[in-house]
Amino acid sequence: MKLLTFFFIFLSLNLSAQQYSEELDHYFTALTDLKNFNGNVKVAKDNKVLLDKTYNISGEDKALQINKNSKFIIASVSKIFVKYGILKLVEQGKLKLSDHLNQYIPDFPNGEKISIENLLFHQSGLPREIKDYEKYDHLSLEKTIELSKQESLQFKPGTRTLYSNVGYFILHYLIDKLSDKGYWHFIREEIIQKYHLKNTGEFNSSQSLSDFAYGFSAEGGKIVPVPQTSINRFETGNYFSTIDDLYNFSQQLTSGKNIKKDLALKMFGQNSQLIQAGGRPGYRAYYYQDLKSGITFIFTSNFTDIPFQKVTEDIINLLNGQPYRFPQKVSRKAIEVSDEILKQYTGKFALEADLSQVFTVILENHFLYILDKDGERTKIYPESKTSFFDNPESEDGYQFLSDKDQQYRLMIISTGVRLNTKKIQ
Repeated sequence: MKLLTFFFIFLSLNLSAQQYSEELDHYFTALTDLKNFNGNVKVAKDNKVLLDKTYNISGEDKALQINKNSKFIIASVSKIFVKYGILKLVEQGKLKLSDHLNQYIPDFPNGEKISIENLLFHQSGLPREIKDYEKYDHLSLEKTIELSKQESLQFKPGTRTLYSNVGYFILHYLIDKLSDKGYWHFIREEIIQKYHLKNTGEFNSSQSLSDFAYGFSAEGGKIVPVPQTSINRFETGNYFSTIDDLYNFSQQLTSGKNIKKDLALKMFGQNSQLIQAGGRPGYRAYYYQDLKSGITFIFTSNFTDIPFQKVTEDIINLLNGQPYRFPQKVSRKAIEVSDEILKQYTGKFALEADLSQVFTVILENHFLYILDKDGERTKIYPESKTSFFDNPESEDGYQFLSDKDQQYRLMIISTGVRLNTKKIQ
């Protein structure tokens, strides 16, 4: 991707707490002014809060506006509660991390190879998603397990790490079956009540919700509300929460008060970091807690189109005294590329992390188009012979990378996240 024509790199060395606060606020203000962020942010280092602020994009639908008490759908950030729930069951003697899945679901294929710990740390070999999960408006836990049984292992359990929503569906199911009164009662009693999370709950079971932040996304250069069907989803937990609840949870987690400290530390893994990103149409959320550096960085947003990867990397770099790139307006220019070159990039490509996600690249009237598996077309414009974009005001885009045999694979850059594919046809 073409770099910005002008950008500012700031190296934060030996700053005071006040200077850190100012730089953080300056960063998110600039991001919001560019209409690349709308939400609440909380940043702390060594238990000192450096930033605790609400950012609203101006001049848009009033329903986009949020406040400090706004409740956001946090999508996969909910997984920190599922992870905690499993460890609490370990403390209660209901299961062991070394147990295998077939001890609890006897007919689960390869269940004798998959440990609970494998599931917890995304090393089960199960794929990212249930095949064709988009077709379902709602799935019971039992149905989810039946569909999960139909998935094939992507690798031998314990040998690799591959983010798996399927694995966390199974953990959700285990909490439901092994706790005395079911999943939601267990989560409410062991987490929400004990950690005093007064504004956290399961969105699907809420009849009405005050201060609810409705989700928005950018389409055709306009910021518009997402469809209602994007909000009512069957994902694990489908929690809503506030910035303060998430931060309060982080502050109490390793205290030893509600769960033994050695088990709480397992939440963080070998690198002493608990990191969980969440996203779905209309929402982005992020939870970052590093016990070694003392950094806690959390945000909740009701706006899809933020440069997620860039923001999360920039803020951690800023706090660690490393270079980061300040938000700047993007204005990309298309160039002409011959059909002979463009034709080399046509074909079908599957995401390496989820082979069910297939993209077809076609050449039509001197332009490339990318079709997703539902047939939705996106016209892309070249800014170099190998780099393309669909929105000239976004750093996201598409790159075609060649291997030793001059075969091209597609890399998709979405909200700053680089998604590798492999050519399948």
